[in-house]
Amino acid sequence: MTNRFLTGCLILGLLVSPLLRAADDSDGARQFDIELLIFQNLVENDGGEVWPADYTGWYDDVPGEAAAATPALAVDWLPASTWHLKAERAALDRSSRYRTLAYLAWRQPVYDRHNAQPLELPAQPRSDAAWVDGSVSVAVERYLHLNLDLQLHLPETTVMAGAAGPQDSGPEPRAPQIRLTEQRRMRSTELHYFDNPRFGVIAVITPVEQPAEPARTNATEEPQPESSEPKPAVTPQL
Repeated sequence: MTNRFLTGCLILGLLVSPLLRAADDSDGARQFDIELLIFQNLVENDGGEVWPADYTGWYDDVPGEAAAATPALAVDWLPASTWHLKAERAALDRSSRYRTLAYLAWRQPVYDRHNAQPLELPAQPRSDAAWVDGSVSVAVERYLHLNLDLQLHLPETTVMAGAAGPQDSGPEPRAPQIRLTEQRRMRSTELHYFDNPRFGVIAVITPVEQPAEPARTNATEEPQPESSEPKPAVTPQL
C-alpha cells in the first residue's frame, strides 16, 4: 500500500506541477507603460495617394468588432505627471500643420503574441471635431510588438468629393473614416512614429521596474543572544 500511495502522489504531482507553473507565469506577467500621442494632419495633401469618394463600403469590419466577445483588458490609466511625450505634444500644439487628437497612457500586463489581448481605446465622438477609436495590442517576446488598428472619424460637416446628391436614391453618405493598421517590432523606451496621410501616432513603451525583494532569512534558525564580551577590533586588509 505504501508503494502504491507514493506512486500515486508522484503521478499527481507531475500532472499538477505544469498547471501551477502556468498559473505562476500568468500572474507574473511583466508590466509595461504604453503611451500613444495621436494627432491629425491638417494639411490638405495626401502625398499623391487616391482616397475613395464613397467611404460607405470601404471597410468590411470596424476596429474592435472582432474582439467584442473577449473580456475587456483591465488597465491602469496613468496620470499626466508620468507622461514621457509632453515635449512632442507641445510641439504639435504649436504647429499649424497638426492637431492633437488624444494622449492615451496606461499600464498593463504584457504577454507573448499568442496571449496578447487588445485594448479598446476610449473615444468621445463629436459631430464638430475629428476623433479616433480602435484597438491596440502589445506583446513581448524577444522584442516588444505593438499592433495598431485605429480609425479617424472626420466631422459630419466634412464635404465628401463625389457624395450622393439629393436626386440620388442611394444610401446617405457618411463622414469619411480613415483607418491606420500597422504592426511594429520595438525596443522599450524607443520612440516610434506611425502615420498615413491624414493622421499619425507617436508611441513609446516603458518597462515597469519591479521593486527589489527583501533578503530572506532562514526561519528555522533561532536568534542567538548577543554576547556581553567586547568584540575584537577589525584590522583592515591592505
